[in-house]
Amino acid sequence: MAVLLLLMAAAPEAFAGSRTRAKGTGTPANDELGVMRLINAAESGYFRAQGRYATLPELIRSGVIQQTSAQSPDYSRTLQLFHLDSDPQPVTGFTLNLMLSPNGNGYHLYLTQKGNKCGLGWFSDETRVLYAGQALSCDEDRAASGLKSWPPLDSDAVVPAIRDDPPCPLPQILHEASERATELVDNLQRFTATEQIDYTEFKKNGKARNSSTELFNYAAQIEQGSSGSFWVEEYRSAKTQGNDPPIWDTGTAAFALIFHPHVIGNFDVRCEGRTDYQGTAAWQLRFEESSDPGKSFHQIRIDRSAYHLRLKGRAWIAADAYQILRMQTDLVAPVPEINLQLEHLDIAYAPVEFEKNKLHLWLPESASMHIGYRGHRYRRIHTFSHFQLFLVDTNEKVKEPEPGPSS
Repeated sequence: MAVLLLLMAAAPEAFAGSRTRAKGTGTPANDELGVMRLINAAESGYFRAQGRYATLPELIRSGVIQQTSAQSPDYSRTLQLFHLDSDPQPVTGFTLNLMLSPNGNGYHLYLTQKGNKCGLGWFSDETRVLYAGQALSCDEDRAASGLKSWPPLDSDAVVPAIRDDPPCPLPQILHEASERATELVDNLQRFTATEQIDYTEFKKNGKARNSSTELFNYAAQIEQGSSGSFWVEEYRSAKTQGNDPPIWDTGTAAFALIFHPHVIGNFDVRCEGRTDYQGTAAWQLRFEESSDPGKSFHQIRIDRSAYHLRLKGRAWIAADAYQILRMQTDLVAPVPEINLQLEHLDIAYAPVEFEKNKLHLWLPESASMHIGYRGHRYRRIHTFSHFQLFLVDTNEKVKEPEPGPSS
C-alpha cells in the first residue's frame, strides 16, 4: 500500500519530492510523567486504606509505592527511577514536593528540575490530572527575544495534561480509529476545498524574514488498487497571484491514514490518558514508527534518491466516536544526509457534512508545517473551507502506482 506525499522546493538544492508509504522507547518527559502517575496511584491506594492522603516519607516507609509498582509494567519501570533510601528526594536530578492539606483530604504534587530555573515542571493533585509548565519569567524572556514562532515545541517536549482514570482501553481505541480510517478510504474518494496558505520564512533569531498569503483550489483523491492498496494524491491551482515560495508541501490528507489497519501495525502506540480537547472528551495517544525503512510511512525524494523519515507524535481521539480530533508529528531524529533538521506537523480536524451524499466525515480544517532544512526555517499554515465531495465509479479499475527506486 502507498500514500503519495509530495514535498518540493523551487531551488535546485531543496526537496525534489517525497512519498508517504503505508504498508519506542521512553523519553525523559515520559519518565517524569511516570513518576507523577506512580505517586498519584500510590496516594489513591493509601487513601482507600487509611482515609487520608500520605506525606512522601509515609508513602515510602509504608511500602505503598513498592506495592503500587506491582500493578503494571509501567509502574515497575518507573520504580527503578526512585532511590527510596534517599528520602526526601528520591528522584535523581529533580526536586519532588508533596504537600498535604491540613485535614489530609487533598494534596499537591510538584516535580521540578534541579539547577534549571527555566526547566519544565510537572504538577498534580488528588484529582490525578497532570500538568506541565515553566516559570512565567521564562516565557517573558522568550517573548522578549522574539522567539515566539521558531522553533516549534517537539511533541515530546511537554506532555499535555491528562487524567489517569478511567483506564485507557487502547485495543478498542485502535480498533475503532482504524475503522474510521477505513471508512475514510472507502467513502472519501475525491474532495475539493478552498485552501489558504500562509507562508513564513524565519531568521536565525526566530523573527520573520518574509511572509505571504495565497488562495488555492485544492483537491485530494484517495485511490484504491485491485490488491487493496491505496494512495493519496493532492492537487492545487492558484486562485491568487503571488511569488513562488522556496518550498512546497503536500500530503495533509494522508496523515490520518496512519491509523489505517494496514499501517498502524508499524507504529508503537501508547495511551497517555483521558483529556479534554476543546470541550470534547478525548484519548491522548503517543505513537512512534518502527525503524524498518522498508515500511516507512513518510519519505523525502531528492532527484532519484529516497530518504526514509521515522515519525513520532501524538493524536487526540474522540472518546465517543473515535474520530481523530488533532494530530502532531515530528521526526524521531534529524536526517543528516540531506541536512533536514526538523519537520513538525500539527493538524486539526473538523466534521464536514456532505448533505448531497449523506456523508459525515472528519477532514483537516487546518495544518501547520514547520521545516528546518539546510539552515533555513520555514512555516506553512494551511486552512481549508468550502468542501465538496465527488464520488468515483467504483467499477473503474485503478492502476497502482509504479514502485519508486527504493521500493
